[in-house]
Amino acid sequence: MATLNRTIVLNALIKHETLTIDDFAKVGNLGASPGGNHLQLLVDELVQSGHIQTLDGVIPCTYTITDEGIKEGARLAKAGHRNYLY
Repeated sequence: MATLNRTIVLNALIKHETLTIDDFAKVGNLGASPGGNHLQLLVDELVQSGHIQTLDGVIPCTYTITDEGIKEGARLAKAGHRNYLY
């Protein structure tokens, strides 16, 4: 099983478009074990970088991919990073 990283998180959102943190945490959506707070830290980092965002007024907190996140996913794919879900 792959180690959770930014590439995996980005690609889960590219594939699904929106996910709650609970949906993210499902191994079937990530293809990796989220393990403790690691997933939340990666999600927070990607929100801060503008690659993903939270949907306003949605409970539970739901994340979506941005155009910048799609471009970053494509850049990582071109750079040869592995662990893509599509």
